[in-house]
Amino acid sequence: MQSPHAGLVSFIERAPPLDKLAAVRATLYDPVRTLYRALLVFDVVAILILAIGVGEFLYFEPPGQTTGVKATIVGVYQYDPATHTTSGPDRRTFVRTQEFAAVVDWSTLPQNITVDARWYDSFEAIVGRVGPGTPVQLAAQTIIPVGVPAPQQHNLPGQYVFVVERLENGIPVEVLARRIVLVERS
Repeated sequence: MQSPHAGLVSFIERAPPLDKLAAVRATLYDPVRTLYRALLVFDVVAILILAIGVGEFLYFEPPGQTTGVKATIVGVYQYDPATHTTSGPDRRTFVRTQEFAAVVDWSTLPQNITVDARWYDSFEAIVGRVGPGTPVQLAAQTIIPVGVPAPQQHNLPGQYVFVVERLENGIPVEVLARRIVLVERS
């Protein structure tokens, strides 16, 4: 008659030695490890985006470039393209059919800086510009009109921003004056 432990004894006899079993590891699937690695990838991407943003900011707004100079925008007036003159009171809103222009007093700026003046439409496209040049060079160009886009007959509705900027090596480094004008649909 066989011993009740005979099956166990034969199993133990057939089992590989323990020194070989210790080298085998169980592979367990860990879903947290995959999520952790995905978060690390997102962190690296976020740090790269932040570094690029800081680099772009330092390129366009270099430290120590502020002069404290302010330009004088006399006003924004209705503009007559036939006579190249402005008329009426200083306004902040116009309708699409009205042409308008800003008037700048260049004499209030120091003569040793390079400046320009630009009109931006709602799409941030430049629709009017004078400069770059020194205030003396721009003294004869005090009226800066908004240009109507080529296929259009009237200005597009939306916000128009007029900016007088100081340039350094051809790059705007300081806003000297800003004015926002609204062009209404009707």
